[in-house]
Amino acid sequence: MSRTERVSLVGPAGELRPAGQVAAELRAAGSSDVVLLEGHLFGSIPTHARLLCHHLAAVKRPWVIQADAAAVDRGLLRLARRSGCRGLVIGPDPDPMRRTADGTVEPDRLRAAAADLRRIRRAGLLSVLHLSVGRPGDDAGVFGRAVWLCKAGRVAFPRLARAATVGAAREPRLGLDEVQKGLEWARRVLHGHRAIWRRTGVLDAPGRVALVANYRARRTVLATPRVEATVAMRLARALARPIRIRERVMFVSTLVGAVHAGGGQLRTAWLRVRTMRDETVAGFVIRLEGTLDARAARTLVTRIRRAIGRTQERIVIDLGGLERVSSTVLTRFLAEHAAHLEALRGRLAFRNLRPALDALRRNLHGVLPNAALLEQALED
Repeated sequence: MSRTERVSLVGPAGELRPAGQVAAELRAAGSSDVVLLEGHLFGSIPTHARLLCHHLAAVKRPWVIQADAAAVDRGLLRLARRSGCRGLVIGPDPDPMRRTADGTVEPDRLRAAAADLRRIRRAGLLSVLHLSVGRPGDDAGVFGRAVWLCKAGRVAFPRLARAATVGAAREPRLGLDEVQKGLEWARRVLHGHRAIWRRTGVLDAPGRVALVANYRARRTVLATPRVEATVAMRLARALARPIRIRERVMFVSTLVGAVHAGGGQLRTAWLRVRTMRDETVAGFVIRLEGTLDARAARTLVTRIRRAIGRTQERIVIDLGGLERVSSTVLTRFLAEHAAHLEALRGRLAFRNLRPALDALRRNLHGVLPNAALLEQALED
């Protein structure tokens, strides 16, 4: 496995090559080195994938192929292994983390992605995961999610890299320094003893190969200066778990012209938080998404305090993703924390505050509790 030959599954005109033609090319080469089949995602056309396996079984040459983890089922993986497949190359497109266009990662989608990756290892194959971080919309928690996915998915060979910058970013992006530190931290965590053994899984023949290769890579990783998780990464980890909305009170929409919602209509509402460091404001931006009640607001404040303590860093609360606010936030919570808000003047700012206040005032027919306190808050 010292050398890898590359063979395209796609012809010059962009057509998918017949499986027999690919097998004949490999047979004519007369080599025993591992071959990488690229240009087409294995499993996206099941009939072609199965036919390819049957033809390659007669060639008796080890091969690795690009694939979409969600498109390969257990039967196809077992067939591929019997025909000489050693592993699948996953990513960077389609995104293995299954992020949405704005960079959001739903927990259910991430768990499903890990389950698809584990299926590859359970079939006796290894996985090479190419994952780009620092894309538009990524927050500081993307590094922790990438590490979790590689561990939970039993990824033998994780390949994390900075996303390419193409044109102007539609969403706020992580700074280059933040991305570099996050990548170095993730590589070190993924090459710890426990992480290596967890990722390689069962010690069969492929597992032993992966174990040796990872310990060789570990020596290179540990030779570099140690990088700890940044404050933004610690904060993103503390705020990663969504907060369920449990209060059964009236909720007011932050959208103009929307109707009120009772607590009984919000039994599945959540507050999600995304965090990143923004050098333009020289501080942390915490974006709130979903629904906010007083209990969720208190939980959020507690998590922030535990993660960063009494930091002197500037904090910007972005309300752009907030859809509903409970009446208890506008009354009880703001009254309880009025002194704290005043003490944080100069270090605490709000983004997209004016549109939210205008929508709340319209939906409440001009009556906005604690309006003076809210209007004194500084807009970023």
